[in-house]
Amino acid sequence: MVKRKNWFSLFFTNYLGVLNDNFLKTLACFICIAWVGKENESMVVTLASAALVIPYLLFSPLAGRLAKVYPKRKIVVWAKFAEMLIMLVAAAGFLTHSTSLVLGSILLMGLQSALFSPSKYGLIRDIGGEEGISFGSGAMEMFAFVGILTGTLMAAFLSESVDIPVLCVILFGVALFGWLASLTIRANESEPMKESHETLNPVKFVKDMFLRAKAFKGLNLIVVGLATFWFIGAMIQMVLIVYCRSDLGMSDSETGIVMSLAAIGIGSGCYLAGVLSRHDVELGLVPCGGITTGLVLLTIFIFDAGGVFFAILVFLAAFFSGMFKVPLDAWIQANVKGRELGDMLAYSNLITFLFMLFASGCFGVIGMFFDSRIVFIFLAVLTFAITAILFTRVAEVRERFRNLRIVRFFYGSKV
Repeated sequence: MVKRKNWFSLFFTNYLGVLNDNFLKTLACFICIAWVGKENESMVVTLASAALVIPYLLFSPLAGRLAKVYPKRKIVVWAKFAEMLIMLVAAAGFLTHSTSLVLGSILLMGLQSALFSPSKYGLIRDIGGEEGISFGSGAMEMFAFVGILTGTLMAAFLSESVDIPVLCVILFGVALFGWLASLTIRANESEPMKESHETLNPVKFVKDMFLRAKAFKGLNLIVVGLATFWFIGAMIQMVLIVYCRSDLGMSDSETGIVMSLAAIGIGSGCYLAGVLSRHDVELGLVPCGGITTGLVLLTIFIFDAGGVFFAILVFLAAFFSGMFKVPLDAWIQANVKGRELGDMLAYSNLITFLFMLFASGCFGVIGMFFDSRIVFIFLAVLTFAITAILFTRVAEVRERFRNLRIVRFFYGSKV
């Protein structure tokens, strides 16, 4: 049985890293806007968001190689050490009122996160073994979304009430504790490969990995399913900012509460999916999560929900989407063996962030021609579509769904 402290070391390390990512990005949006003026607000927000995304597109192949040829725990430890140095760059930017230096530090954080992402997720199987994959994946995502929530709320509450030197100390302190937590990680890793010849060209890497993924039946569709989850999540985050304030007349704090509920919902759904799966990979939860997420989004659109009802529906949509996501994560961990997992996780990261950039473009186009409420029906249809594709094209999703106790109770052997 895996010792609880071994899990906690990995989860807490990841939590503090995600917290600092979002704390730094949100602080930059609030503080740098005050420096450059409201007329440049959208530019600062766009650059800060892009700075965390672009490194994943450019350096995911390198991240996959690192996870193959070096001990993954060592990569995590060095990445967390680098985070402390990056926070010194951020502190210099804040103290000198340099927007470019602050944005540069966010870019460095994006690079750091991209380079050790396959390694930290690859440690899930090394710590928990095959039987711990689902629980580890679910709990890892729960801690990540709690980190997003914590970092965002900390920035919102502290940016106006705490002096910049104190904010800089907090940024460095979180990085320091993250590094100390990484030192306590214990994992039973396989032997690293002596060398790796995969290309570092992102375009060729996607092409090569797509072909290699064909050896694992259903893997490419599962990668697309995960990327679609993040596409939907990115669009929901964007539409909430606009819809809550413009259409529902909510204040900034009320909008923040709704967005917090979304983060809590996803984290809770991810954790529950890991618990329900027990020691197995329960792909049967994917149709359940996808269908219910689509139905909730459809309800928001049809009933033109507002107020508390709207907030509850957003929580439910996020909760069920978490149950959709975790089994797909766990399936990759369970089916891609050895050091090849690093490349596949890097491939999944790259496709995911391409979809997230595409989500920004889709949201912009919809905003130009339609009311923002249309986003909910668009996402409902997309959720139903990707769920149907996974159900019809990935045999294991169908088989596991039919074997779920609740499905067998209602439909017996007819499903």
